[in-house]
Amino acid sequence: MGLEDIRRKALELARKKVSELYSERDRYVIQAVNAVDDLDGIYNLMVARIREWYGLHFPEVNQLVRDHREFLEIVAKVGKREAMTESALEGIVKKDRARKIAEVARSSMGTDISEEDMEKIREYAEIALEVRDYREKLVEYVEEEMRKIAPNLSAIAGPVLGARLLAKAGGLKKLALLPASTIQVIGAEKALFRHLRTGARPPKHGILFQHPLVRNAKKWQRGKIARTIAAKLAIAAKEDYFGGKYIADDLRKEIEERVKEIKEKYPNPPKRPAKRKRKR
Repeated sequence: MGLEDIRRKALELARKKVSELYSERDRYVIQAVNAVDDLDGIYNLMVARIREWYGLHFPEVNQLVRDHREFLEIVAKVGKREAMTESALEGIVKKDRARKIAEVARSSMGTDISEEDMEKIREYAEIALEVRDYREKLVEYVEEEMRKIAPNLSAIAGPVLGARLLAKAGGLKKLALLPASTIQVIGAEKALFRHLRTGARPPKHGILFQHPLVRNAKKWQRGKIARTIAAKLAIAAKEDYFGGKYIADDLRKEIEERVKEIKEKYPNPPKRPAKRKRKR
């Protein structure tokens, strides 16, 4: 075989590898969940801007309405504080809160606003609401696709968290090849490197903190629970990629039993060793 034949074969192999890479369905889900995170950042920036902008006219509303969506709907649908009546706020906030907002609006210390300025703020609030609505549609798409390509992983981690794990790992195949100990700290790379470099405490979890069993647990229980979930996620990812059987129900039952055991065994925080007094 000549040099030209070797070159041609290498190019064909490279094309095949690239084609396989981009034909994998999880690549599309990874892009979608990354887009969800992008939209979260954009939405939060937009809300912060609108709160500051509209706050010039009606500053008290920022304290009265903490929910971002309710706040945006008030700005977009009602507008000027002079229009803040109970009937205008009906369907946006609860009746008692609508009464309070209307009352505060009458004595607000905010500045007057022109129709042109108000119109621009309302338009911006409408765009922010559209961003939020599209974000929810994208989440639905991610959830639907994840249940198809990684049903076990989705059932254990939840479809969106499962998609984020795929994104961090680089795909379902790569996640399936990772040990449980690595899955446990995915997303905590900075803390892990700091631990290796300086001897600081190692991270107990990365983005697995988003899992409700970890997030809702007591602080000293989270590491053990994250380790348990990571072990089952490693099995789930392998089954989704190499096997194809649905085993999530059994894995979930094992997680629940282990979490219950952890909570019973470690109800109180561990006692820290007393600090030694320095000799003078």
